[in-house]
Amino acid sequence: MPVRRKILYYGLMLGLTLLVLEGMARVAYYAAYGEGYGGGEAAAGAGARPGLPGDGTEHSELRHPYYGFANGGWEHALNGMPPPQRAEDTVVVGLLGGSLMGGVNSFLRRVLEDWFVANGRPRRLIIQDFTLSGGKQPQQALIVANMLLLGGEFDLVINLDGFNEAWGSGGVNYREGVFPFFPNYWDSRAGLTAGEILRAGRIGLLRREQARLAAAGERSPLVWSAVFGLVNRWRQERVAAEIILLNHELTAAGGNYSLEKYGPRGWREEGAVFAAAARAWYRGSLTLARLAELSGAEYYHFLQPNQYTRGAKPLSAAERERAYAPAAIHGYTAARGYPLLRRFNGDLQRQGINYFDLTGIFAANTETLYRDPCCHLNDRGYELLAAEMLRRLEPALRRLGREGTDGAVSALAAGRRPADTDPLDFQVALAEDGKALRYTREGCAPADTGPLFFLHLTPRESADLPAGRRAAGFEDLSFSFDRAGGRLEERRCVAQFPLPDYPIAELRTGQRTPVWGELWSAQLAIPVAAGELRAEYAALAAAEPAARDYFDLYERDNRLVYVRESCAAADTANPFFLHIVPAHPADLPENRREAGFAYGGFDFVRQGGHFDGKCLAAVALPDYPIAGLRTGQYVAGQGELWSVELMAAP
Repeated sequence: MPVRRKILYYGLMLGLTLLVLEGMARVAYYAAYGEGYGGGEAAAGAGARPGLPGDGTEHSELRHPYYGFANGGWEHALNGMPPPQRAEDTVVVGLLGGSLMGGVNSFLRRVLEDWFVANGRPRRLIIQDFTLSGGKQPQQALIVANMLLLGGEFDLVINLDGFNEAWGSGGVNYREGVFPFFPNYWDSRAGLTAGEILRAGRIGLLRREQARLAAAGERSPLVWSAVFGLVNRWRQERVAAEIILLNHELTAAGGNYSLEKYGPRGWREEGAVFAAAARAWYRGSLTLARLAELSGAEYYHFLQPNQYTRGAKPLSAAERERAYAPAAIHGYTAARGYPLLRRFNGDLQRQGINYFDLTGIFAANTETLYRDPCCHLNDRGYELLAAEMLRRLEPALRRLGREGTDGAVSALAAGRRPADTDPLDFQVALAEDGKALRYTREGCAPADTGPLFFLHLTPRESADLPAGRRAAGFEDLSFSFDRAGGRLEERRCVAQFPLPDYPIAELRTGQRTPVWGELWSAQLAIPVAAGELRAEYAALAAAEPAARDYFDLYERDNRLVYVRESCAAADTANPFFLHIVPAHPADLPENRREAGFAYGGFDFVRQGGHFDGKCLAAVALPDYPIAGLRTGQYVAGQGELWSVELMAAP
């Protein structure tokens, strides 16, 4: 056969074979994919996916090495830009908390600006917004610590929180097995472990191959061929299958424990997590107060309102429909967590912190204020919340908007610990009616009224104390200068705090701060009212004294009553002693059993007083049976002035 004919023959056979293959490929393509092969897009297959997840996407949240995560707008937190500092004509305010504080931010800014203008104290207001959606302690404390280390300064630090501590620690973190004090959803936010990075890298390479094959399917000169399209699509499917497998392994690996994503283990009991979260919240507030105080700022802490707290609000029909889901995670965690947070209300206030529980601010409001089942408010709700916060902040704003006396800056205004030479003491005295305690100080600067006042009250009868304070022996109260009706009168500070109705033996009062402790204190013995002394004396008129000496002694209602008919102040100036011998030595404290008697003494002014030229005092005796007692007066370093012994009747 001639060569030309051979070439023609083999060419025809090859063409016929290719046509057969092409036909078979189109049949196979139709059988595999349920559609005829059309080239182009069909050849590109499923690999043509422009814009892979994460490529060129803008993030509203970034991971932060200290806070866990941060908002993209925090330039000073993300690139080291120094935060603002205090200046004479500015007020620098730091806002802390979660998304509720983020929502009330603009409303609070407006009412603060309006307040300074309305009170004739215009100031340039610099708001530092450190709110974190889903943020919780210790993130707030870490933020302020870092800002101070970077050179930032604040006049006022405001923290509105509480919900995320319950929902985040006791809710999402606990349920995902994440350490309660890691940032919320840390298992998702922490990124990839080393093994996950290898799988993710392989997935990235396969996606590149997938995109290359898809591009070839669109641009190859063989795109018309079903054989080419079938092979190309098969290769893409092999790549896609491997990607799916690796993604499955990556997801499965994400459920495995890793320290960097899940933190320390051991939190198995839900109730313990809620309780620990509440303690961390309390300690976080103490830390913030100390940081603020050391930097010369004032700190205010607000427990945010929430629709799931008892008595929080009469819900409207709209709120019940779209903002109330008590069985869902938001409702469940708030209902469990808030009572534990509120147990620390008194402790925070006793520590001298400007702390306010706002859970009841909507208790009588029937308007629609909540807009979702979590915790967020509509504009009307934020307006009311900002107004309530402003009301509580006014004492601090008055101090920030006013200069010190005669231009002098006190230690507290300068943000330093007062020295012994700093005149901080207030003059303390009973009001004329004996029903209030009056505080007065000359040469008083506004900052000197900032630290909380404390008041320890020792009643004459321990039964008047709350049950929880009887072991301590005194009631521990605290109050702000403004709560006591405090006012600044030029160079003078005046305040008056009402006393409880029960009879008080003595009191101790002063000012203290979380960082520096007591700044000053004063102690007062409260004499018994003359009317009470006369009534006690009249009740003894028909009784015979149990003993006569320098004082006549009476036993009445398990008390020992001392009476002197003609009595001067010098007669009660020296201390009294009282030794009690019990009928059963086991009733004595262990350290007094060898001596055989209980030793006690008292100040006459605390237990009695003077009236109509006489004096009288009454001392409570112990509840256990008494064999005898010995009492009298003494002069320190010189010995007894007088003494008597009384023995129990046989």
